[in-house]
Amino acid sequence: EGRLSLVASLCAICLFLLVVSLSVRQVTAPTHALPVLESGIAVVTDVNQLVADQAPPAREQAQTSSDQFFTLPGYPLDVALSRSELLGLGEEQLAALLLQRSAALVYAEGLGAFDRTGEQSFDRFSSQGLVELAVGQVSRSTHGRATTAAIFFLLATALFAILLVIIAAGWTRLRGLGVAIAVGAVPGLLIFAGLSRLVGNLGGADPFESDLREISSTVLRVPVRNFGIVVITGIMLVTASYVLPLIERRLPGAARDELPAE
Repeated sequence: EGRLSLVASLCAICLFLLVVSLSVRQVTAPTHALPVLESGIAVVTDVNQLVADQAPPAREQAQTSSDQFFTLPGYPLDVALSRSELLGLGEEQLAALLLQRSAALVYAEGLGAFDRTGEQSFDRFSSQGLVELAVGQVSRSTHGRATTAAIFFLLATALFAILLVIIAAGWTRLRGLGVAIAVGAVPGLLIFAGLSRLVGNLGGADPFESDLREISSTVLRVPVRNFGIVVITGIMLVTASYVLPLIERRLPGAARDELPAE
């Protein structure tokens, strides 16, 4: 019983870390990360207003200059626009292009992309600083580390699950595995569901805070969904460990086995 409890506990811990790693990997995958980055960068930079203010003088400069590439003054990321793009695109199209290239840059370089000079510093405890810090973590390097962690914890979880099945006997194998899965996933579900609810109630009607809530909710929905699926899987295994023995006892073969030998 002691060994069974220890192995089940280790299996539950590894499973919890596995789901967290997989969730981070999913959030930082390019297909999911780039739209999140675009939304986050739009919040940090107020790109629509910046383009409205800086695009007209930049166009005037492009018309009189022989340079082929230009940057918008005041934009915190080193994103260049060609002469044809600057002169031929409207403000909404320019803003969308800036966000697209900015997201790709931040995904490739992480938080360092916001430091164009190597000397930039911002208040980590300000609203903009916190968003900038969070956005910078959604990067290719984070995706790679999450992938490595997910592989490690997948192997560890599989190892402890196999040991659990070997140590247990009969239908308690299925029950013990289901309990370990549920115990490992329920805390994660409660934690991330609570964070999602907390984030959804923070702030007021300010557009900055509203955008920040939406970005945070989009990210937190991933682990909530993943942990929810794992909890349901664990409950199904525990339920099956009680239902299947009842079905087994009602099978004709089982009834014959229970008859005394003549």
